[in-house]
Amino acid sequence: MRTNRFLSVYVGLAAFSVAVACAPQPSGSQTEGSGGNQGSGGSSATGGTKGSGGTTGSGGKTSSGGTPGSGGSGSGGATTGSGGSASTSSGGSTGTGGASSGGVTGQAGGNGTGGRAGGTGTAGKPGSGGAATTASGGAPGSGGVKGSGGTNGSGGSNGSGGSNGSTGSGGSSGSVMHPPPVSNGQSGWASRYWDCCKPACGWKGNVSRGNPMMSCDKSDNSLGGNYDAVNACQSGGTAYMCWNGVPWAADDTLSYAFAAASMGNYSCGRCYQLQFTGTNNTNGDKKGTPALNGKTMIVQIINNGGVQSNQFDLLIPGGGVGALNACATQWGMSDLGSQYGGFLSACNGDINCTMQKCQSVFSGKSDLMEGCMWFLGWFGGSNNPDFTYQKIACPAALTSKSGLSDPG
Repeated sequence: MRTNRFLSVYVGLAAFSVAVACAPQPSGSQTEGSGGNQGSGGSSATGGTKGSGGTTGSGGKTSSGGTPGSGGSGSGGATTGSGGSASTSSGGSTGTGGASSGGVTGQAGGNGTGGRAGGTGTAGKPGSGGAATTASGGAPGSGGVKGSGGTNGSGGSNGSGGSNGSTGSGGSSGSVMHPPPVSNGQSGWASRYWDCCKPACGWKGNVSRGNPMMSCDKSDNSLGGNYDAVNACQSGGTAYMCWNGVPWAADDTLSYAFAAASMGNYSCGRCYQLQFTGTNNTNGDKKGTPALNGKTMIVQIINNGGVQSNQFDLLIPGGGVGALNACATQWGMSDLGSQYGGFLSACNGDINCTMQKCQSVFSGKSDLMEGCMWFLGWFGGSNNPDFTYQKIACPAALTSKSGLSDPG
């Protein structure tokens, strides 16, 4: 939460900073792994007991996908040569190693990597990044048309569907680039706010490089290059914070967000890596904070205000309006939770109560509701968590959304 300019407020459970200085300053103011074609290779693909030829081989009557060919007893068949038993080998009634789509003996691998000999799922192309967030194997066999990815896929030991299609293309990060762990970082802590005001970095005079951050109108329509639109937190203002400014998760251990900072940490467009310690900045409610231990966030600075020098005020819907409030006007709601700390503080840390408030206030506002779900899910409903932090180069995931250039 942010206070106006540099006035600091500390309130027990609430994340206490509200930043805004949204008006001009004195001088102006994921993906799931990409793994090949799902399968062409496998540990026991070609050959099988009956080789590639003959009646059940690759050239025989059922060669290369015949009835018992690459999915039958020959090269897969009952010995799980290319995809499991003869009836379901390689993904179907002889799957990709069945009706001649598996080449000589189906090439689906020992029980293929598409899952349990029979899946036809195509949830992503598991494999070479190996690690989609939600496993591209999904339900049994969702590693493509069976047998995709060779021996357990190209995404690692359980890539492309895992050995039974339950975890898919392995791991948790896929092609998401995780920064190295923070080393020799500074200690800091995170508060939260969402005041609906135009951010300070939405003014030309506050941006040292590139364009300012775009604002939106009352209905969340972008104002585009109209950077001079008056802040909605000022009398007669029409420029609000756009709802796509909510935090989001890249995977189970990495998220992105926008934040307000002050003093040496405030520079429009600059990015910081926050690595959570599992502890809490206050003596109040610590519910959920341990769940953050070891998780990482990358935040981009879009606002300033009266927060402490080591405090980052995360932009989270329902986090409290702080000293300035355009939300009551934009959302047509008066129950916005505690001024400092928002819904969570008004609910005394109760997650179910917080969820109910989100559902009530954000009905019909899907972006904002997703931000609330992120707060209660990935963030664990944490109140003022501690972290170590350091400045890093901004990832495209943030700059492409904010439109702000990294000032270096």
